[in-house]
Amino acid sequence: MLTVSKLSASYGAIQAVRGIDLQVKAGSLCVVLGSNGAGKSTTLRSIAGLHRPVSGSISLDGAEISRLPLHKVVRSGLALVPEGRMVVAPLTVEENLGLSAFAGRNADPELLDKVYTLFPRLAERRLQKAGLLSGGEQQMLAIGRALMTRPQMLVLDEPSMGLAPSIVDLVFQAIVALHREGQSILLVEQNAAIALSVCDYGYVMRRGQIVVEGTPDALKQNPEVLEAYLS
Repeated sequence: MLTVSKLSASYGAIQAVRGIDLQVKAGSLCVVLGSNGAGKSTTLRSIAGLHRPVSGSISLDGAEISRLPLHKVVRSGLALVPEGRMVVAPLTVEENLGLSAFAGRNADPELLDKVYTLFPRLAERRLQKAGLLSGGEQQMLAIGRALMTRPQMLVLDEPSMGLAPSIVDLVFQAIVALHREGQSILLVEQNAAIALSVCDYGYVMRRGQIVVEGTPDALKQNPEVLEAYLS
């Protein structure tokens, strides 16, 4: 279980996040919604160890991780799929996956089979350089790289951004499949309709704070959510 309590974090000289409380129970899929500049990515980057929080706590299965560097956060069981994918362009698909396996905790090379089953396109392109993949294929590879670390908590930042609708469907089919297998997932997503169709619980951020939270059904009926994200 991931627990974030009273998290405040800065982006440059700006305090982008103030007093965030959220929880992702084991095996659940939680979504964070919000417009550009709401503080969603800063929250995720703080959780993943890319930003040092100003204050507050972040714990994974009861162990505090808020002061750990990125590589130790990964080895504690949390993996971030960042906005922009960040694959290693000169390396092949398989080399990218192998690199992540090396960085993970007790990583198993047999996880390759799981990734290739989840994303058959990656299996077809396993010897192709990552920089030559399409945007959708790079997003699949970024998720695959995270899975190679065997995460307890998978954190996804805007996985649908810049993708064609057909590719978005493929990516979310994979996310749903992982969720059904029991993978714990925290998802930041601007496509509220698709996010609320797959999640167990959701949070809405505005100006660095959580302003609404609830089940998908409750959020779909909330006038503020309806007007801002589902109209």
